[in-house]
Amino acid sequence: MVPTVAFIGEHNVGKTTLMEGVVRVLRREGLRVGVIKSTKEPRGETDREGTDTYRLREAGAHPVALWAGEEWVFYTEAPLREEFWGMISRYFTSCDLVLAEGFKGLTSVPKIEVLRKGHTRKFWFEELSGVVALAADFRPPTSLPLFDLQDFFGLAAFIRERFVRPRPYRVSLLVDGQPVALNRYVRRALSGLLRGFLESLRGVPESPVRIEIFLED
Repeated sequence: MVPTVAFIGEHNVGKTTLMEGVVRVLRREGLRVGVIKSTKEPRGETDREGTDTYRLREAGAHPVALWAGEEWVFYTEAPLREEFWGMISRYFTSCDLVLAEGFKGLTSVPKIEVLRKGHTRKFWFEELSGVVALAADFRPPTSLPLFDLQDFFGLAAFIRERFVRPRPYRVSLLVDGQPVALNRYVRRALSGLLRGFLESLRGVPESPVRIEIFLED
């Protein structure tokens, strides 16, 4: 599964600006970074100049998705509705890391909470599980790792060292849109089995990069 980190915080605390800086740093270091942004609006907005998705694409994130209430907009291919981890596994497999904005309700996603003096009214890290660090312009009452809002390099290094791992066998299993953990033996077995079957079929490329199988009742 592609490692994914969410930036959370209240409106106008600077989440997008912080993510822009981190994306630029990670891109310069050679990492491929995708972005998913959530919105409370029912439908996705056009990716015009000045919007958050436009800014994040300009920073070097690819692909970029906007997750709205009634649809999600995927800025690279035709959009489809899927579960969060299903979308990560299907459309972000070429990434070394995915940065998400929002999604504080997803307990399975590690989170970085963004705080700004005069804007932050509550500390989500006191209520939510999975908050691994804070970015703020003041010192909140916690022992969690704390980064300044302008410390793009420090935060990028924290994310890279803690979450980016080599994945020699990119094999994932989704059941009803939810990821199922696979150990190293099963990943090897599935990869070898599928490639063995494909070698006996006509019309299959000699060295396929991505293989997808769908089983539905």
